[in-house]
Amino acid sequence: MRTVLWRTEVPTIVEDIPALACAACVEQFYDDAVSDALRRIAEAPPAPTRRSASCEVPVFSLRTRLPAPRPLPEDCLVD
Repeated sequence: MRTVLWRTEVPTIVEDIPALACAACVEQFYDDAVSDALRRIAEAPPAPTRRSASCEVPVFSLRTRLPAPRPLPEDCLVD
């Protein structure tokens, strides 16, 4: 698996993540060792010398590509 962790405004891509899957619903999850390793990277990304690669990441905004939002009914909650 691959995931992106955000620290401030900088994305960090983490690859080769071993994931487990629930036999009933196929939801993926991590064991404790993987979760701890991801947490350590999220809290303090590895020094540039420990990175396996770097890449340029394009960024797109949908702000000008979507129609204006319609008013929601009063009983509708937005999280």
